Amino acid sequence: HFAQAAARSASSLEAGRGTMAAACPKRFINAEADIVQETVDGLIWTTPNLGRLDTYPDIKVVFRTDWTKDGVALISGGGAGHEPMHGGFVGKGMLTAAVSGETFASPTIDAVLSAIVQVTGPKGCLLIIKNYTGDRLNFSLAAQRARTQFGLKVELVTTCDDVATSAERGIAGTLFVHKVAGAAAEAGKSLEEVKACASAVIDATASLGVSFSSVRRLKPEMIEESKMEVGLGIHGEPGAQTLDLAPAGKVVEVIMEGILAGKRMAAEAPNGYAVLVNNLGGVPPQEMSLFAGALMKSKWASSLRLVVGPAALCTSLDMNGVSLSLLRLTPELEGYLTAPTDVAAWPKAVAPAFPKPVAGIKGLDPMEGVTASKDENVAQLVEKACKALIDAKQKLDELDGKVGDADCGSTMASAATKILEMKDSLPLADPKAFCSCLSSLLGKTMGGSSGVLMSIMFMGMAGSLEKAEGKPWSEAGARAFMDGLQAMMDAGGASEGSRTMLDALCPAAKALSEGGGLAGARDAAAAGVEATKDMAPRAGRSENVPESMWRGVPDPGAQAAAIVFAAMA
Repeated sequence: HFAQAAARSASSLEAGRGTMAAACPKRFINAEADIVQETVDGLIWTTPNLGRLDTYPDIKVVFRTDWTKDGVALISGGGAGHEPMHGGFVGKGMLTAAVSGETFASPTIDAVLSAIVQVTGPKGCLLIIKNYTGDRLNFSLAAQRARTQFGLKVELVTTCDDVATSAERGIAGTLFVHKVAGAAAEAGKSLEEVKACASAVIDATASLGVSFSSVRRLKPEMIEESKMEVGLGIHGEPGAQTLDLAPAGKVVEVIMEGILAGKRMAAEAPNGYAVLVNNLGGVPPQEMSLFAGALMKSKWASSLRLVVGPAALCTSLDMNGVSLSLLRLTPELEGYLTAPTDVAAWPKAVAPAFPKPVAGIKGLDPMEGVTASKDENVAQLVEKACKALIDAKQKLDELDGKVGDADCGSTMASAATKILEMKDSLPLADPKAFCSCLSSLLGKTMGGSSGVLMSIMFMGMAGSLEKAEGKPWSEAGARAFMDGLQAMMDAGGASEGSRTMLDALCPAAKALSEGGGLAGARDAAAAGVEATKDMAPRAGRSENVPESMWRGVPDPGAQAAAIVFAAMA
């Protein structure tokens, strides 16, 4: 089934080639022809004890400059585009040399042979090959020439950890082989012993990936917006299966069930597994941590004895995807995985743990010591205002996207949702206590500068109402609103005319003070929003935006304030 699906996907991909440009053609490069050479040079500049052969452009070999040929050498390689694999894993405790081809293309026979001759000493060399036709042919023929032409001892192993198709490609699980074989070689093992360790890892490793996108820097996007592909190749080969887009926890299930259902993981694992959590190149670190957390909350967590990552280890340029690799552990393999290495790109293999959270400090609960009270008029106004902000979430986010960071609606809706949840616990009949509670709630739950400024405003209102000595909203509310806004302006440094929410709040406050009521405040706020369209920003995120972007666009914060008054009027 997987093979047939892959064949169909491949046919559609071939049909699209030549008619569509890369989905993300903008790249930080100089010249297309020099990408790989300049990538290698950049790695050398920033990595201690790393050098290369002076054989550009056809032969691209990096090697340890601190290597003395007194042990078993380890060489791996393949096409570029998988960084930090392979050159990023050259160093004490892992690879001795790495050979790079062009992007997604196998290195040549001469390139592999050059690496072998450069680093192989009396104890011999082990070539770690990923299971692709070009890699197998070029590395194998280079090994033969090294034996016959140079009299060197060379052995080979081929990684085949991908369970997505019957082709059993070598993907991220290859890194387990690099680490274990590297540690064994560092420990002084013979070539035969190092090869046996590598073979043991290969037999006990399985990998599977899921991606939401193709390799967008090289190809058109072939995955539908609402879909994800399971089992994409690391060269952008189409996935073996297409599924509906799913949350992180479900993606973990799809991958783990796919790995464990295969023959490679059929044997028992009394010592548990090591898991490698790999970023295929385009997933933000935030989402990788979330994905790792979902894995550790899954039903398989108790069997995961060691975790490597999450990190970009074996990438496919900018593919928006993840992969997991499982290694069935033995005490010996665990020792090699946790052995020290100088390679910066290799994350330390750690035993996953989650210490019990420590109790938070006291006194931060905004409802602590508060007695709920009812006021139907206040309750209705709160409900109308909050529901209006929740309904306007997308509109405000889109507006903020033009002049800011596209989160104004999300921030306002989040705060409004929390206030609605707490509405029945609020002291609605006590204006001072009500404003104090709102200040604490917003300070705790509403992110960004708007959250703290709104918190300051309500705290200023609470202070004003305290001085009013119990006067109702009708007598003290407008004055308190003005005092709250003054506290906000004192703290934030902005004022009316700065192109901020103040340009709707201040006119509304004046209208209330002049007896215009909520209808007058609504109209004044709306006029204030309109004025921001051509108002040069002197505060807020719009201050850093070119005039061509903000001109004619209302300020999102002011728009949010106007929405509140429109709902309450």
